[in-house]
Amino acid sequence: MWELMTIPLLTGAAALWFGRNTRSEEHRIVQQTFEHYGIHFRDGKDNRYPQLVREYKSTKRIKLMYRTPLGLEEKTLRILQGVLSTTFDQEVKVSFKKWLIIEISKNKMPSYVSYQDVPYRKGWVVPLGKNHQEWHFHHFDHTPHTTISGTTRFGKTVMMKVMMTYLIEHHPRDVQFIIIDLKGGLEFDRYKNLQQVKWVASNPQEALYVLEQVQKDMKERMERFKRQGWSTIVDTPLSQRLFVLIDEAAQLTPEKFMDKEQKNNLAQCQSIVSEIARIGGALGVRLVYGTQYPTSNVLNGSIKQNADLKVSFRLGSDYASKVALDAYGAETLPSNIKGRALIKTHEVKEVQVPYLNHEEIWKRIGGYKVAKQTVVPNETGEDYVHLG
Repeated sequence: MWELMTIPLLTGAAALWFGRNTRSEEHRIVQQTFEHYGIHFRDGKDNRYPQLVREYKSTKRIKLMYRTPLGLEEKTLRILQGVLSTTFDQEVKVSFKKWLIIEISKNKMPSYVSYQDVPYRKGWVVPLGKNHQEWHFHHFDHTPHTTISGTTRFGKTVMMKVMMTYLIEHHPRDVQFIIIDLKGGLEFDRYKNLQQVKWVASNPQEALYVLEQVQKDMKERMERFKRQGWSTIVDTPLSQRLFVLIDEAAQLTPEKFMDKEQKNNLAQCQSIVSEIARIGGALGVRLVYGTQYPTSNVLNGSIKQNADLKVSFRLGSDYASKVALDAYGAETLPSNIKGRALIKTHEVKEVQVPYLNHEEIWKRIGGYKVAKQTVVPNETGEDYVHLG
């Protein structure tokens, strides 16, 4: 009993203490889940299950704390979280920090969120989504790069368009985009005439061309920063930010069947993208890197290490989730709810990403459409002029 009493007390008048023999309905269900999924440790010939030591209830959530002599693997925690979320039909968070902690929210996770409901936030901020608690935002001046993974048609490209629209609406004079749409330009080519969009590349050859322009731009910025004695853009009077959006980055991965020139061009693309991830943040260049196929080749170490915000929609395997998030869980996201994602910085949170269709986008930012003259490489490698 002495060991129980040394647990730090939870604060607040709503905290309730339950003795060893007191069983709430929530605990009973959790205990059955432990038994059904074999979450126990062996003590001689006996199976010992996690022991409830405290239960905390408020108007917003139920928190169960369990003692277990052994830690649980992350994959086991994710499976347990998914099972309990489905069983309770509520948002459930499972974590292990000395104690096994299970938190059951009493508020429902929304299955649809409209972009029209996104609140305003000041700064280089974009909405990530809403969950049962609140809206979640990301500040690109705090964390300049992000990766977005997810199986096709679950919301990855929509999220990129939400980011683009929000940034143009709130920074129409200061934001610039270079978009590499490796779905053949089907998603983003229609936005190429916006004054905030410098280029839209729709194949690997065009991607190499525009990435080389970014590389030149970064070199010029670096020289200017050195002359001025600047180390990071947030400490300068410069107001512009350049966003490099890459949709379906797997197309930049060299394959065995390709000829030497193709492999070299794609390797050069990957090298420049890695350079953007390493040094672009301080210079005001922000990378949004999206892929349907998160593998170690597509999400290389340089990109992952420098993209502190990781987002993933539903993925087909726990391996893909581990690559995308450095955590399991994306493989257990509901298959019948589009726009549901996990966001990870220092911890993983589940959100519903706001939905925004093309018609609504065009109503909001179509007024920035202008005629342009853009130089891009043609199939022979020579330049031709495209009139927007």
